[in-house]
Amino acid sequence: MSVLNRIIKTASRFLVNRAARAEESGRLTDLGLWGLDVNANGRLSVNGQDAVELVERFGSPLLVVNRKKLIEDARRALAAFNCAPVGSRILYSYKTNCIPGILKELHGAGLGAEVISPYELWLAERLGVPGEMTIYNGVAKTPESIEAALRRNILSINIDSAEEVETILTIADKLRIQGRVGIRLGFSAKSQFGLDVHGNEAMKVCERIAALKGRLEFSCIHFNVTSNSRWASTHKHYAGRAVEFMAEMKAKTGLVAQYLDIGGGFGVETTKNMSGAEYGMYRLFGCLPSPPKVADFPPIESFFNEIIEAIKAKCSELQLETPKIIIEPGRLITSKSEFLLTKVNTIKTRPDGTTYAMTGAGRLSMTFPCDFEYHAAFVADRPEARPERLYNVMGRVCTSADWMFKNRLLPKLNAGDVLAVMDAGAYFSSYSSNFAFQRPAIVMVSETGNASVLRAQESFEHLVAMDNI
Repeated sequence: MSVLNRIIKTASRFLVNRAARAEESGRLTDLGLWGLDVNANGRLSVNGQDAVELVERFGSPLLVVNRKKLIEDARRALAAFNCAPVGSRILYSYKTNCIPGILKELHGAGLGAEVISPYELWLAERLGVPGEMTIYNGVAKTPESIEAALRRNILSINIDSAEEVETILTIADKLRIQGRVGIRLGFSAKSQFGLDVHGNEAMKVCERIAALKGRLEFSCIHFNVTSNSRWASTHKHYAGRAVEFMAEMKAKTGLVAQYLDIGGGFGVETTKNMSGAEYGMYRLFGCLPSPPKVADFPPIESFFNEIIEAIKAKCSELQLETPKIIIEPGRLITSKSEFLLTKVNTIKTRPDGTTYAMTGAGRLSMTFPCDFEYHAAFVADRPEARPERLYNVMGRVCTSADWMFKNRLLPKLNAGDVLAVMDAGAYFSSYSSNFAFQRPAIVMVSETGNASVLRAQESFEHLVAMDNI
């Protein structure tokens, strides 16, 4: 080994060990954050149901939904949003977790639907979501889906490109109905989403809509600019800019938005996006980022109130009536109520000391968010055990890219142990893949501990059901 390689290896080992110490000192240990606890056998428990027994019953890997936590978080968000003007709405982001059994619970609790695809639009109708509680976002909307949205008279089809205006108009005229539309504001020149505010694209579209009075009804100004945000500052800043656009739009076109849709991106205290530096260190050296600090995260009640008060103040300053507010949370509602269980199939230790824990779930099949987010993990067999060894936790697809965690400090693992990964309610199932293996079952555990299947494990027959073989 060359001198340079030895230096790099020594530096890498130092950085990894330093990251492990930071992870150990700041790791999240309170299972109550996810509505979980430890049973009399010392194992992870959800509403009295033993997590290890769930794996024995339904197989590994397995996604588990805690219904009690799901409903609690939905109701808390609704109560916190009472500070918004009368008629404001919470529309759940379908792309975050599009499992029908979960969506039905959320709609039953009073949340509507924010959809981005023809499938999601169809599913919202199938689940009985009223048009008044549905918004259609997304790029390159198909004519067929636009027609379906118009027939349902949904709250707003949010226009993402100038061409969409003419497509919607043509279909609305054919149906002889007045379509309700909004526009998505594009604040970033580096993003493909929305109508550019700086180059006057957004205002030109508003002028076109104003000229179509009686054929299109203007409903909504929309933006979405952040993800897993831990503070209200980003939403406040862009909401202020959106209100400024609304004032200019009214002056130039006469259009008045009934709704200001400030999108989603509201974070939770138990996970975080990696910063650019953290992501670079993780990918280059395998240095896991430090855990989020729960105490630094404001209660969602104050988070919402701060944003709403800023909107009201800006509207007052510009002499505008405060519009009804729409938010499109996903992670905030479902992240903490779902977790992933996966067996450790085998342990491999290499001559250089690197230890691999081979499991049934990796980033190419189930845990893609672990690529760029911090997620807490426990050994379900003994969740109170202290970490003592670094593991590269891998999936089962035959590529070194199918990892779950790099250099994760965990209790000593044995083949047959069950690993529990928290905050699987945001994007785990959405990004899941049946690359070489079928996707797992999803079960919901009720408040009384009864487990029911929301989605069965895929069969081999299902994987080839659309093929001509």
